[in-house]
Amino acid sequence: PLETLSWWAGWYEDLSPSSSSEEIQPTAQLKTSRYVIYLDGISQSKFVHTPDIQDFFDALEPALPEDVELIKEIMVYSVRDKPLTANRPLSFLWRIADSFRFKNPASLFGLIVNVRNALIVAVSADRRYGPIYNFGIARLMYQALMQRGYQPERRTPITLIGFSGGGQMAVAAAPYLRSALNAPIDVISLGGVISGNVNLLRLEHLYHLSGEKDVVERIGPVMFPRRWAVFFLSYWNRAKRMGKVSLISLGPVGHQVPGGIMDPEQRLPNGRTHLQQTIDWIVGIIQGTAKQEDSTTRKKLSDYERFRSSNFNCPEAYPIHQSLSPEYYRAIAPWMGRLILPAKDRRIAVKGLLFEVHHAPEEYKHLVGQVVMLRLNDEPETRAYVQAVTKDVHFSPQAEYSVRQGNVHPTRLNHWQLVNPLESLAGSHPVDDLMVMLSEPAIAQTEEDEIAQYIIYISHEPVQITGRYYALVRFLEPIPKSDLFRVVHYNLASGRFDGIEETVRMPNVVPNRNNTCPSTTKNIEQSPLNETGWYIYGAQDESGKFIVRALAPRKLLQVEPERIITGRKPIKKYLKKEAWGNLTAKKGKVNSVLLNPRTTQARNSWVEGKRALLIHTYGGIGGNKTEPAAKTPLYFGHFAYGTATVVREPLTGELRFEIVYHQVYTQNSEGLIAGSLHWSRYLGDRQLGWLGLRPVCDIIIELDEFTGDYETNRGSHSPLNRVVHQLEVMAARYRIGDGTGGTFVGPAYNCVQDANQALYAALRQISRSIRSNPNVEEWKQEHPEQLYRLEQLEQLTEDFKHLLLPWGTARADWKNHAEVLGSTLEDNPVQNLIRGLITWRTLLPRLTSDEVVEIFLKQGGQAWMLRTNQVGGTNPDIEPVAPMTL
Repeated sequence: PLETLSWWAGWYEDLSPSSSSEEIQPTAQLKTSRYVIYLDGISQSKFVHTPDIQDFFDALEPALPEDVELIKEIMVYSVRDKPLTANRPLSFLWRIADSFRFKNPASLFGLIVNVRNALIVAVSADRRYGPIYNFGIARLMYQALMQRGYQPERRTPITLIGFSGGGQMAVAAAPYLRSALNAPIDVISLGGVISGNVNLLRLEHLYHLSGEKDVVERIGPVMFPRRWAVFFLSYWNRAKRMGKVSLISLGPVGHQVPGGIMDPEQRLPNGRTHLQQTIDWIVGIIQGTAKQEDSTTRKKLSDYERFRSSNFNCPEAYPIHQSLSPEYYRAIAPWMGRLILPAKDRRIAVKGLLFEVHHAPEEYKHLVGQVVMLRLNDEPETRAYVQAVTKDVHFSPQAEYSVRQGNVHPTRLNHWQLVNPLESLAGSHPVDDLMVMLSEPAIAQTEEDEIAQYIIYISHEPVQITGRYYALVRFLEPIPKSDLFRVVHYNLASGRFDGIEETVRMPNVVPNRNNTCPSTTKNIEQSPLNETGWYIYGAQDESGKFIVRALAPRKLLQVEPERIITGRKPIKKYLKKEAWGNLTAKKGKVNSVLLNPRTTQARNSWVEGKRALLIHTYGGIGGNKTEPAAKTPLYFGHFAYGTATVVREPLTGELRFEIVYHQVYTQNSEGLIAGSLHWSRYLGDRQLGWLGLRPVCDIIIELDEFTGDYETNRGSHSPLNRVVHQLEVMAARYRIGDGTGGTFVGPAYNCVQDANQALYAALRQISRSIRSNPNVEEWKQEHPEQLYRLEQLEQLTEDFKHLLLPWGTARADWKNHAEVLGSTLEDNPVQNLIRGLITWRTLLPRLTSDEVVEIFLKQGGQAWMLRTNQVGGTNPDIEPVAPMTL
């Protein structure tokens, strides 16, 4: 390590890497989709490669796509990028060795170079000197990238190819290179001798290619103890469990020529040469087309598959073109359609998803029935979001096991590179059955393209929906011996249910794995909620009959509370005791209660267009068909944030809440996907929702300092929008488990902890963003009322800090956005427990919900509580179970 330490001490002149005598011309970054850096094996002595390596380059370069830049001029066995044959005390010895081994790669003189460089590999693997050496190699790669025109702000992906000892150099230097560039980096190891000390968790992925006859590669698992199975908490073993390492066998192949990985003469049983097989693997990995063994064969049937056995749960059962009367039926949203995951070989061209348009605004009606491309726009905030959550996906053993247990994971994305948030959404189901609405603005533009004529650009992820149209009806009676119901529509002119009568279908739902039906239509016409009516969501089937797929009680969503509670003590009593009390008696009913600690004149602020934060919790399923999680007194429940908007509902002309949930949700048997879900999908869906199955509490929070906007010369700043943005980031990470294929609940990572991580991040960012404005002093003078609101928001942030971080310190992963969602308790038990303890007050969903509400009310806010208790038809086999609290 003498050269390394001398370089680190600054004893050598800091020369920029010459790499070669020829000056390298920078390549236009916008034309380069990926940079590939080759790190040679221990036979390297200068920038001119040995004949076998040159044969490898001669085969690799023409096989790479045109937009891939190959960098191969790095002297990896010198932190100074200095060849052994130039200006060294023993340079004459290395020149003599080269004169023999360049004529014959198997010459014994080559062993001299190999032994010297093998010692350098040992330095890289050493826990004392390795960090210095590996930092130096990362510096050389960084400088080589800059010379080739790399632009760090675009975070172009990088692939490191390391042969033999170069494999160790690649994985060891990659974390430092990633810290400098913040770009996705994966490594292809060609017979690499790799230690277990390297933090492989910082890589997107390690592809370790080795032959069955490679005796050199086998040194690694023996020489380095941290690759032994007994050290199960080492980086190597943790990375393997998390699916970040693919061990790829090259068959009866050795290490060096002849008979090695790069042999252009030796042939495999399938007729390919050893070299051609290696090239095929490299190009396939870089292009994302390499076929790897997938062991995610399911053994247990998921509820998602059970539910799809009924045709009414499949979007293909409903024609795209509908003929519903606009007087009684309205579209859920202007833009609606089905997401389609592009084929693997068309991803680069699509750059997002395909979108089958089922409904469009009037000026784009001609697109209905067409398939267009759907992309996230290139605005700075959207681009930062995409870059933050785009990951290579390789299933961990835990994810594969979870699939076999009947949970729905993104199996179509397994072994895909750089999966973006749109792909992770559509790919979360095994088939393209996700119906969504596009949040405004959605801009369509014409482009000449062989895949689709139109591209729709969006700034936020699509919102999952059930059905496409809705109506307001009262159920009259069921038609005997059928799934038909007579209904009467609401008449806007009279304000009563005296519109047209119609027959709609309410197909029986499929029981879940616990043999419990998620909803029932039995006696729904006798429900106390039938008097004020039901919003029914769905679409016409092939026969033209409207199929009811989701329900929402009108009474619950009206901006008209049943009860108003004022005063701190009565409100606290209601939150702690009454809201979740006596659930059996409340079964089948809803409650709408407005909580305002200061005045009874509370409804004045709930005007059309008002947006507010929503806090969601649900309870368990008890009774004769108690769910497994509710069979003990310790039922935790679930927690999520969302948004509620006061809208003028066109069928009645009255104000109502339009609700979207931003779910941070782990993979599950039902196929519920983390992301943005409309009421009709998350709660109201008769097959997939919780309205008829669980007790639910939605609390809508209004506080102008939080839900209002702040205007500066940099534009508008919205704390609520910032929370939504952070929740979208967290949901996208959950969908692929930060690249491991699954997210798993533990003391440090669960719906409550991670939803509040998003809230914590948003609150920290919004004040800093405004305060960092160069013209902030001028802004304070011109907008004193906004300054007062900002100070109130900062006090709210401080109160949340005490709630979320009772020990006064932020979790490291909350501050640094660590990519650890795919880990489990066994990966780092002590650290995970400590992280959970730091935020212990956010372990219980109901307790967290109550305390968050109290903080908002303390600052002068209002809370509107919407409670449902297994609403719909009559199901005597289930009872509501309240989530526990302290």
